[in-house]
Amino acid sequence: MRQRSISSVGVVLVGLVPAVLGGPIFAATMAVLGLIAVREYWSMVSRIGSRPLPLGYPIVVGFAAVALLDGREQAGLGMVAAAVGLPLIAAVFRFGEAQPSAVLEWALAAAGSLWIGIPVFAAVSLRETGGTVSAGWLRDLADAASWGDAAPRGLAWLLTVILITWLGDTGAYLVGRSLGRRQLLPVVSPNKTREGATGGLLGSGLMGAASTVLFGLGIAWWWGMLIGISLGALGQVGDLAESMVKREAKVKDSGTVIPGHGGVLDRIDALLFTLTGGWFLAGIVDRVL
Repeated sequence: MRQRSISSVGVVLVGLVPAVLGGPIFAATMAVLGLIAVREYWSMVSRIGSRPLPLGYPIVVGFAAVALLDGREQAGLGMVAAAVGLPLIAAVFRFGEAQPSAVLEWALAAAGSLWIGIPVFAAVSLRETGGTVSAGWLRDLADAASWGDAAPRGLAWLLTVILITWLGDTGAYLVGRSLGRRQLLPVVSPNKTREGATGGLLGSGLMGAASTVLFGLGIAWWWGMLIGISLGALGQVGDLAESMVKREAKVKDSGTVIPGHGGVLDRIDALLFTLTGGWFLAGIVDRVL
């Protein structure tokens, strides 16, 4: 328990400190986490029966780098094309030699690169979001600590997504442990319950509502609650998705990088969905509301 508690503090610091600093520091942090996650993914799919070429490493780094550019949306689309196209080219030249299938290698390589690379891109892009907030303390923090453009609104949105995800995960764990009776999806994750999922959505919704006030995003609290519930649902799907891969690979954890917690993928599985969803929602909210 002590080791797990110490690791939890380390996970929080690794996530929040670079987020506040932003710029190249945050992009580099996301790239490193992405590289570790790709390695864990590659190890798991190798157990399933295929050993795709490790093209995900440069692709994830590319996603983190292009998110700092002014034309990040176009550059991001180019990285998506690379994530699909490069493994396909490799599969063409390995056809007849790859075991068990060149097509399977292509599909797994592309899927892994996109599963991890797009959220890395979304996280850095979200932190770079322009605009301001009404919370003076957050503007001061961004101005004092940021490496590059302070982007206080980007910091506010990023912290909102992270906190919604973490509180949703915590709420699901606490409610599921104390009140959980009915299994949610036993074939994928037998320990998750419907009661826990409901508690997680409630926690995410409350954090979404609180964040609109705490960070001065300038939108109604009930919009924040709707955003929180939406991202909370996405986070639970992300958690189940990684559980499916682990069950298929017959492993308990994706890795052993974090003592007491498993691998990086075990810690960011929900964020892989909520960061992407949060980036889209933030863009829509800032344009419409």
